[in-house]
Amino acid sequence: MREESHIDDMRAALRGDRERAEQARQRSSENVRALVEPVVPPARAPVPAPVPAPEAEPARRGFLGLFKWR
Repeated sequence: MREESHIDDMRAALRGDRERAEQARQRSSENVRALVEPVVPPARAPVPAPVPAPEAEPARRGFLGLFKWR
């Protein structure tokens, strides 16, 4: 019985080693992919065109437009 529990412990340790090795392999693959694949910067939002400032006074038209108003 004692030997069986020791064998079970060794099997569990081997399973844990395999799982850790698989996780390390996945991490290293991800790290290599991150180095090899180009990094695409996020698309920028278009810059809105500046809005022209409104005129102080609306342009006067016609005969009265010839005179300058204060």
